[in-house]
Amino acid sequence: MDKLFLDSLKNSTPVLPEFKGYFDADDELKPIANEIRLSSNYLNDIDTGRIKFLYSSKPKKNGESYDIFNLFMRNEIDKTIDDSYDFVLTVYYEVWRQLDPENKVIALDKALCGIDYGTIDNPKMKKKGPDVFEYKTNMNHYGAQKVMNTSEIISLACERIIEQKKEEKRAKAEERKNKGKGQAVAAV
Repeated sequence: MDKLFLDSLKNSTPVLPEFKGYFDADDELKPIANEIRLSSNYLNDIDTGRIKFLYSSKPKKNGESYDIFNLFMRNEIDKTIDDSYDFVLTVYYEVWRQLDPENKVIALDKALCGIDYGTIDNPKMKKKGPDVFEYKTNMNHYGAQKVMNTSEIISLACERIIEQKKEEKRAKAEERKNKGKGQAVAAV
């Protein structure tokens, strides 16, 4: 990937207030997705304008590890209501904002590999799974070790953040419990 482009991604993720659910991510992710599409020889058929990008407040559980992206293909009913997008791609904001530009590009490239518009002879849109654990095209483009390292960085970051949130929740519960005991003792 072009160094000038990677440098332009530094500090490009907006600082968002704490949120639950989803938050629009088109302004940041569409240009990155388009640059990935233009620089690869395996994603040129993807129409990034037909993908809705959203930040998510939760990662996607994938077996024993975590992914920051979750790809949804919109069904016929959804598209009847609003035909602006074929796919929705969510990204776990807490980890995404911590990634360096190169890992962001590799991770988004991997997510885009899940989109299949079919062939010229059979133009059927679908969501496809990875060849094994990763997409071969993604590994061939960036190098297997970099792609595997990116996946590991993402999974470990998700686990760390989830554990931190659990610990914060336990501490708050313990604080409320102790506060209640103190008030009960004071009343006696």
